[in-house]
Amino acid sequence: MTYAAVARQVVMEFANGEDRTRVLHGVDLALPLGRMSFLVGPSGSGKTTLLSILSGTLTPTGGEVEVMGERLDRMQPADLVRFRRRRIGFVFQQYNLLAALSAAENAAVPLIADGVAWGTAVRRAREVLARLGLAGHEHKLPRQLSGGQQQRVAIARALVHEPALVVCDEPTAALDAQSGRAVMDLLDAASDDASRAVLVVTHDDRIYRYADQIFAIEDGRLVDADASHLPHALPEHGTNAP
Repeated sequence: MTYAAVARQVVMEFANGEDRTRVLHGVDLALPLGRMSFLVGPSGSGKTTLLSILSGTLTPTGGEVEVMGERLDRMQPADLVRFRRRRIGFVFQQYNLLAALSAAENAAVPLIADGVAWGTAVRRAREVLARLGLAGHEHKLPRQLSGGQQQRVAIARALVHEPALVVCDEPTAALDAQSGRAVMDLLDAASDDASRAVLVVTHDDRIYRYADQIFAIEDGRLVDADASHLPHALPEHGTNAP
């Protein structure tokens, strides 16, 4: 099996004056290509910290982090920024769309940031938006779109540069059940690509059924995915979504 991302004995500590607080305690985790993985657990368990380390926005205190065979923990800051821009896509609870840009222009931002010509980037973004069911909405500003449509634009932005790893932090938390189901269907389809892995951090137990594998974290340590904070019986993958 080929992995998009691997964490080995990852430790994370934060300094508070002379004190240090350990948030992650030697975490091992691997995200296979072609699969959607979930990271779940209570608030303060270390989910977002681990997501940030796997996506290269936070450097661990100890351990190793690889994305597509590249050691993120050894990269210089400028190299890490370039790597994230090309190989990692981000979807957040807050859509973080630029109010003055159209849907297509928002989706094109990663390409433009990587030096792709504006016209070419926007054209490619329109193609991705069309695949995500937003044909005809490319010229609309964020305020003219529903919450579910804005999240689709955010997904298009995460996919437009064809990343190997897509990380999603609470992607359905601000959506109603129907919009959440539509968003998860799109992420599910994205994870079927054998050249990509999708990692979802969530508190939303309505969407657990979409996971190919579930990692549960508690107090900075991975625990059995059958722990008490997971549903006792998960519905079959892909059925009766949120």
